[in-house]
Amino acid sequence: MPISRTEFETSELDPSFTLEDFLRSNSDFAYTAEELVVELASKRIGLTVEEVREILVYLENRERVTENRVRDIVYYIYRKPIGLRIS
Repeated sequence: MPISRTEFETSELDPSFTLEDFLRSNSDFAYTAEELVVELASKRIGLTVEEVREILVYLENRERVTENRVRDIVYYIYRKPIGLRIS
């Protein structure tokens, strides 16, 4: 059954899509889970650090995100897809 535009636009988005979109659009920067909680909160998505880490593990398993430890701090960055090279 179809829904109205208002209902569509006011319904909750899947936080994993929002997080992945944020990382993709900021793919030149790496973020901690805590920093991502703040970024999502600015988009009115209230998640805990643990929930963000669960989503990051999911995205990492799908090879969308890479984790790296820098100066004993864990950062996450969007994995840019490798395009086809024609030589």
